[in-house]
Amino acid sequence: MMWIQNFGFFIMYFLLYIMIPNVGTCEDLRFWVGFFALDCFVESFVCVWMAMGGYTDDGLLFPVMWIAHLIVALPYVLCTITIPIAIYSDDGIACRASNAGPMYAIVPVFWTHCGLFNVYVWMMLSQTYFSFLKPSFFGGNGTAKVTEITVGPATSVGVAND
Repeated sequence: MMWIQNFGFFIMYFLLYIMIPNVGTCEDLRFWVGFFALDCFVESFVCVWMAMGGYTDDGLLFPVMWIAHLIVALPYVLCTITIPIAIYSDDGIACRASNAGPMYAIVPVFWTHCGLFNVYVWMMLSQTYFSFLKPSFFGGNGTAKVTEITVGPATSVGVAND
């Protein structure tokens, strides 16, 4: 989910970036949109590496990539603040007005990004809890014990006991 979201934002913001004219009133907006596109592209890779560490239960790769993800996510948070500042500034309004057709999408794209940003943060916190905190501190080693129960004359069923 995290890879899809980040790569999707990369595509959306990159397409917007190439439509923003390179003129004085658009410099700030163009910078933040381009910066966010690049950050989302890098974040896509870090998410895959982090997931690979979790999937393979790698005790080193997952925490290293979790920290790398956090470092790459800091500009993500910054851009979630700076992009609307640039969109709604006087220069941003003038920039959008001068290129109204192609720039129309930037406002709904940002608000979609902002709403899904909250989902992203919740999922990251959930993943951290279920992948690391719960197994390490709250639930043992994260493996279920299986108890064999005899159901019939020659049938047994395994039942997980958490």
